[in-house]
Amino acid sequence: MAGIQDDHDDREIALDRVGVVNVVYPATVPERGGGAQTTEATFGLFGELSQDARGTHLSRFIRVLQADERILDPEHLERLLASLRDVLGSTSASAEAEFTFFVPKVAPVSGERSLLACEASYEASLDAGGAGFDVVLTVEVPVMTICPCSLELTGGPAHSQRGHVAVSVRFNGQVWIEELVELAEDCASAPMFPLLRGEDERALLEAAYAKPVFIEDLVRSIAERLDSDVRITWYRVEAENLESVHEHDVYACVERER
Repeated sequence: MAGIQDDHDDREIALDRVGVVNVVYPATVPERGGGAQTTEATFGLFGELSQDARGTHLSRFIRVLQADERILDPEHLERLLASLRDVLGSTSASAEAEFTFFVPKVAPVSGERSLLACEASYEASLDAGGAGFDVVLTVEVPVMTICPCSLELTGGPAHSQRGHVAVSVRFNGQVWIEELVELAEDCASAPMFPLLRGEDERALLEAAYAKPVFIEDLVRSIAERLDSDVRITWYRVEAENLESVHEHDVYACVERER
């Protein structure tokens, strides 16, 4: 049945993206090693709109999402976009999916087990003919840094800060979310743990004080590692430290095409 959105529009302005946002649906995220975890993802689904069409059929976006497996990896996202493009009769389609990925953590001394929540997202687009598939994976990782300057000034005590590192990559082949988490943690002073005992906290702080890093050190070290990874074709690394002795926070970013 034709609707008002099928009416002709004579303003001759094509729209780059129309669709739905903030659509919350269950999804599955593959894990390194062959497992998978079920999560809740917030989707945005989009198609283009020609200059002579007044509107789009928003229900079609939800139908495509409902029928999809909703497996969050590049292969399945490309299939989702192909289906969406076909249903819309569009030459291109794009999607966003934001979700929480849980990383198992083991405390360094006690061995206590817990789950670290890392926010992640995929941004994907598919152009005409399927030749233009593009996907960006972003993972935000909580970390700890020790200030080298305060360590030098005091000769011992130094202020620590909790920070967040967002690593975004385009890539060939397979890049696992766990890899980007480990990369950010390796370049920080220390990783974060949801569950620690007293002996764990001491060991963690001793390790962190032995590896003080400025926020600039943090993003440069991650960038250096990404530069040496042949799978990575583009990256952006953003870090923000929640300062413990200053009113302001600090930020650093590097973005590079390879």
